This record gives sequence, structure tokens and C-alpha cells, in this order.
Amino acid sequence: MENKKMDRRVRKTRMQLRAGLTQLMREKPIKDITVRELAQLVDINRCTFYLHYRDIYDMVEQVEQEVFDEFEEIVNTYSPEDLEARPLSLLLALFEFFAANADLSSAFLGGNGDMAFFNKLIDMIRDRVLEYWQREQKKDPEQFDYYFSFLASGFIGIIREWFARDMKETPAQMAAMAEQLVLYGMGR
Repeated sequence: MENKKMDRRVRKTRMQLRAGLTQLMREKPIKDITVRELAQLVDINRCTFYLHYRDIYDMVEQVEQEVFDEFEEIVNTYSPEDLEARPLSLLLALFEFFAANADLSSAFLGGNGDMAFFNKLIDMIRDRVLEYWQREQKKDPEQFDYYFSFLASGFIGIIREWFARDMKETPAQMAAMAEQLVLYGMGR
């Protein structure tokens, strides 16, 4: 019983720290965030922070890894065949993921964020799309990098715009819009 309480307290503390970190990341670059100000913001002792992380960079790295692992699990659920005709299911799962992680995602996509993290997520999707691309013999392999750069830039752009509009649309609406753009562009 004590172990469950401890787990819950640890989770709560980590969630508080994550919320505080994302709030500070909206205001300033990671390199300017101190343990002291983060601890004060979330009303914990600095020693408590150090029970969980070595420093701010260790915290960012651990949070990014947790999010990356969750993202990877989602992407790996869908095979290249799933993406062929209707990528809606993967897009819906991705928009639901970004909605569930909106605080962190918007902080990372903001001016003080870590685009290297987003590039890591995009590279994972790139591998999945490349598998699909290679199965289609009629597609020119020399064109893949152009195709994927266009998709990735558009996807990041649509997520940024969704966050800028305070996520008024549901993940399902965003996924349907993204699928429409991927499959048909603005024409339909």
C-alpha cells in the first residue's frame, strides 16, 4: 500500500515539474531555466527536484524520452499497408497524442522549444512513410525526400496553427483535415 502511495506522489511531483517546465519554456530558452525558479514555481523543495533529475537538461531529456517512447508506440501500431489508402487512423492517433501532450508540444514548438526533439519524432514517421514509399514501385525513389519534407513541414505547420488557435477543433477534425490535405491538397 505504501508503495502505491509513493508511486502516486512521484507521478504527481513529476507532473508538477513538467507543467512548470513547459510554462517556463514558453517564457525563455531551456538554458536560462534554473532549478531554483522551477522549484519555486511548482512549490517544491529543490532537494525534491534532485531526487528525480540531475539538472534541467536531465529533466528535459527524460521528459523527451518518455514522450518519444509513447509516440513511437503509436507510430509502430500502424503498418505501411494501413497508411496506403486512408492514413486517417494514424493521423487521428497523432492528433490525440498532441492534444494529450499539448502543454509540452506547444512549448517545444514555440520559440524557446527544442526542435531537435520534434525532428526526432519526424524522423520516426519518415521511416514508416519510407517503408510505404518503397513498396510502391511506381513512385520515384529520387523524389521521396521532397515528398517527405513537404509532408513534415505541413504537419508541423498544421499542429502549430492548431495550438495557436487554442485547439478549437477536435483531434478528429484535425486528422480529417490533415488526411484531406495529404491525399488531395486543397482541391476537394
